Amino acid sequence: MPVETPADVPCPSCGNMVDALARVCPHCDVRLENVRCGRCWSLQQPGSFSCARCGKPLELEPVLDATDAPCPRCSTPLEAAGGQDARVHECPRCGGAFVSRDELAEMLTRAELEGPFSDPPKPSMSALAEVRYIACPLCHSSMNRLNFGRVSGVIIDVCRPHGTWFDGGELTRVIAFAAGGGLAKTRAREALDQQAIKKEASKVHAELSFLRGSNEAGSLLGRRGDPDALIQEWRDLLRDIFTW
Repeated sequence: MPVETPADVPCPSCGNMVDALARVCPHCDVRLENVRCGRCWSLQQPGSFSCARCGKPLELEPVLDATDAPCPRCSTPLEAAGGQDARVHECPRCGGAFVSRDELAEMLTRAELEGPFSDPPKPSMSALAEVRYIACPLCHSSMNRLNFGRVSGVIIDVCRPHGTWFDGGELTRVIAFAAGGGLAKTRAREALDQQAIKKEASKVHAELSFLRGSNEAGSLLGRRGDPDALIQEWRDLLRDIFTW
C-alpha cells in the first residue's frame, strides 16, 4: 500500500521546516541527525531503531566526508564514505545520490532477494514537467535522461562511465521497483518491444520489395517512352557486344 509523502520536519536549531530527505538544514546549515536506511535508502528520524518504510533494523552509518564533486542540482559538495572514489555520493542538502553501476546492481539485487515493501511517494506533476539536463558530478559531462527499467516511471540521469544520479527520493522508488519484481517487468517489456521490432522489420522489408519491383517496372516503362534514353541503352549494349 502506498505511503504518504514524508512531511517536512522542524529544524532543532532554527525552527524552520526542513525537507525530510535532507541531512542539513538549508536555513542555518545545522546537520540533522537523520539515519539512512541501508535497504530502501530513505532517511529516518533521529532516535529511530527501524525503518518506518521497509521495516529493516537501522545500523550505524559510516562517517561521510565532503568531496570535490558538486551536487548537479544545488551545487552543494557531495558527501561520501571513502572520498572521491566512493561508490555512493549523496547531497546532504537536497537528498540526491550519485551511485556507481556496480553498487547500484548490488542494491537492486539485495532488494529483489528481500522482497517488496510499501511503495514510496511519487513526485507531483509539476516536478515531472521540469526537464533539465545535468552534468555528471565526477566528469562534468552532460548526462542522459531515461526511464529506469523502461517501465518504472522514474526518470534518472545517467553517465555511462561513472554512474547514475537520483534526485531526492528517486533511489528509494527504484529500489521499491526492483523489490516488487521490476526486473521481470523490464524483461517482459523488452520481449514485447523485440516482437514489435521484428514485426515492423518484416513489414518494411515486404514494402521495400514491392516498391523495388514497382520502381524497376516504372523505370523500364519510362525509358521505353524516352527515345534518347532508349538509344543510349542500345549504344551501351552494342558497345559491350562489339568489345567482347
